[in-house]
Amino acid sequence: MTATASKPRFKSEKKHGLPAKAFDALQEGIQEVLDDKDWAGFLENIRKISDYSFNNRILIMFEQLRRGYPMSHWIAGKCKWRDQFKRNLKTGEFKKPIWILGPVIIKDEDTNDDVLVGFRGVRVYDVNQTEGEPLPEPDTSDMMSPIQADISPKVLDALVHTASTREPKVKVNLEVPKDDLGSAQGCCWFQDQGRANKIDVREDLNLATKISVLAHELGHAILHNRDEYENFVSPGSIKELEAESVAYLVCNHYNMDVGKRSFKYIVHHNHATDTVVQDLMKSGTRIIKAYEFITEHVDKFMEVKS
Repeated sequence: MTATASKPRFKSEKKHGLPAKAFDALQEGIQEVLDDKDWAGFLENIRKISDYSFNNRILIMFEQLRRGYPMSHWIAGKCKWRDQFKRNLKTGEFKKPIWILGPVIIKDEDTNDDVLVGFRGVRVYDVNQTEGEPLPEPDTSDMMSPIQADISPKVLDALVHTASTREPKVKVNLEVPKDDLGSAQGCCWFQDQGRANKIDVREDLNLATKISVLAHELGHAILHNRDEYENFVSPGSIKELEAESVAYLVCNHYNMDVGKRSFKYIVHHNHATDTVVQDLMKSGTRIIKAYEFITEHVDKFMEVKS
C-alpha cells in the first residue's frame, strides 16, 4: 500500500509521526513481504540487523536488498566505522548513505522531561561501502554454538524458567493430556485481571515441538491480554501472527528449523484486511521486543546452568 501519487508532498508532511517519504518506504517494504507471502524469511533477515528500531531495520533491509548487498548487521555511521572498526568509506560512498530515522528530542521547560517532537534523517552505511581493517570475527565458542538440528532439553527448561519468573509469573504444564486440549498443541490461560497465569503444552509432543509451542504461548503471555487472546476472529489474526513470529525467531535463535507453512497460512488470511500493512508495522516492534526478552533470559539461565 503506497501513498496516493497525486497528493503533493512537502518536507513538513507527516504520517503517523514519521516523515511521509519514510512512511511510504516502510509501507512499500511490508507490502512486498505480503505479496511474497514470506513473513518467515522477512523475520529471519530483519533479526540479523541489531541495534536499530523495527522501522529502521525495515529501511536498512530493503535498501540492502535494493543495492544487491548480502543481508548483514554490519551497519554504522561514518564516524563509528572509522573510530570503532578502523574502516573508511570508499570513494564516492559518502553521497550514497542508507537513510534511517533518528528521533528529535527536546526538554520540556515545565517538567524537564524529554519530549519527542519529530524525526530527522540519519546517514548510515553498509560494510560493503567501507574498506580498511578486517571485521572482528564472531565468537563461536559460547555454549549455544553446538545446538544445530538436535535441540538441547536445556532450552525447554530455560523457557519454563523464563515464564515462571517474569512478572506476572506464568505456570507451565508440559504434561497436559491430548484430550484436554483438543486439536490445539498448547494454550495460554489468563486471570480475571487479563494477565497470563498458565500455559499448557501437550504431553505427547516431541522436544522440538514443545519448545516451539511453549515459545508461541509465551509470546501470547507477553504480548496479549485476555480480551485480545480470547477474541480471535480466526487463526489468521494479527495476534496469532505475532505469537507465531515470536516462536519462529526464538527457534531460529537456537538453530531450529521450524519451516514456514504456518506463516503462509496466517499471512494469506491477513492479506485481505484493509489495515494489515499498518498492523504489521506495529506488530514488528512488539515481536522483536518479545523475542529479545525471551532469548536474553533463556541465554542467561542456560549460561548459569552450564
